[in-house]
Amino acid sequence: MGRRRAGAAPEVRVDRGYARVWIGGRFQSLGPCPSGKPTAEHLARAARLWQDQLTGNLAPPPAADRRARSAPREPEPAPPPKAASSPPRPLEVAVRPSVPGAGFGPLAAPEVEGITIAEVGLRYLDHCREYYRTPTGKVTSSVHGVEMALRALFPFADLPAAHFGAKALKTVQAAMVAQGRPRVGVNRIVKAIRRVFRWAVSEELVPPQIQLALESVQPLQKGRTPARELPKIGEVADEVVDATIPYLPATIAAMVQFQRWTGARPGEVCLVRPCDVDRSGDVWVYTPHRHKLSWREETIDRRITIGANGQQVLRPYLERPAKAYCFSPRESEAMRAKLRRADRRSPMTPSQRARKPKKNRRRPPNAKYVTDSYRRAIGRAVDLANEERKAAGKAALPHWAPNQLRHLRAGEVKEAMGIETASAVLGHMNLRTTEIYADRKLELAKEASRRLG
Repeated sequence: MGRRRAGAAPEVRVDRGYARVWIGGRFQSLGPCPSGKPTAEHLARAARLWQDQLTGNLAPPPAADRRARSAPREPEPAPPPKAASSPPRPLEVAVRPSVPGAGFGPLAAPEVEGITIAEVGLRYLDHCREYYRTPTGKVTSSVHGVEMALRALFPFADLPAAHFGAKALKTVQAAMVAQGRPRVGVNRIVKAIRRVFRWAVSEELVPPQIQLALESVQPLQKGRTPARELPKIGEVADEVVDATIPYLPATIAAMVQFQRWTGARPGEVCLVRPCDVDRSGDVWVYTPHRHKLSWREETIDRRITIGANGQQVLRPYLERPAKAYCFSPRESEAMRAKLRRADRRSPMTPSQRARKPKKNRRRPPNAKYVTDSYRRAIGRAVDLANEERKAAGKAALPHWAPNQLRHLRAGEVKEAMGIETASAVLGHMNLRTTEIYADRKLELAKEASRRLG
């Protein structure tokens, strides 16, 4: 077994029916563990002891204990019976109004001064569920990031929020690295934890110096941490897309081709409606009624240009009500059922025709696709294609995601007309963002070497 890295929290072990952890030069008992596996309560106790050790609040072992460490240990007495638990403290604590001297000072409310990280997290989660919503009222993915941050803080749930400092955040950071999380994911969660305490400071739930302490923790740098790196997202080859399309439903195949020729985001492809497409010129202009950055005040309307290839793909799907979604799962399922009936090998018997249709217990299809269902449909098509290719002795297709079509279009436009044109096509406000999507510098360098020698 390898040595524990410096700064990492020690491991909780189970010995003779008790959970123990080595902190402060001795084994600290965490209580009985009849199941043989540490529970969440044991892990929380160990985290609090480790926090006390980091902040210097844990007393060192006495000299007699250090001399007797090698002596055989006596069996620990059975734990006393638990007394009737007191009712939990309500989360809704009173916060005084923001007046001079209120908050963390002589007039601070004692309930606020003792608020735990769990209570702060629950309040912030309620705030995010109201704040991060789309115009239709749906909670956005930002809330999922907050939930991941609160799960990372679970070992410190019972710790007073005012006692959580930079060393504790580094402990959380090291624990996520030990769990195998990628470097980018660890940095994203640490950033979300900072937002939790920044909000708590604005609500006068924790002192401002806590936010300053957490801001001092540096994010993990590439090449200077054992955290693994995620593979870079690149463009998907046209050959791979063409080999996947025959295994896609007709509607999904049209979405793939539309995104291929426009460079739109996957969410923007799912939102196409006839009323959003201006067909007055030779180049159509699609203006989504909402998009990724529509919540920003300084952003401009997103406009997606549609050339001849994209028009050819989209034209059959525009024959519908103006505010109906062009790419509809309901239509796709109805078309799939029609094809299944057409491929039926035996004719339907009179008793089957007279049979009442069974009640469909499955959830009915939605009016439009979402990015997750769009991505999963492509993944299933790649799996079906690879099954046939494996039987035929061909090489398997790589799995790809819809956003790689955006990378493909970006690199194609940049190579032909420059990065500013590619930035305009993708709708970026910063050229550095476009560089992430249009990384064809190596091919340009090779072409320069061919021409110039």
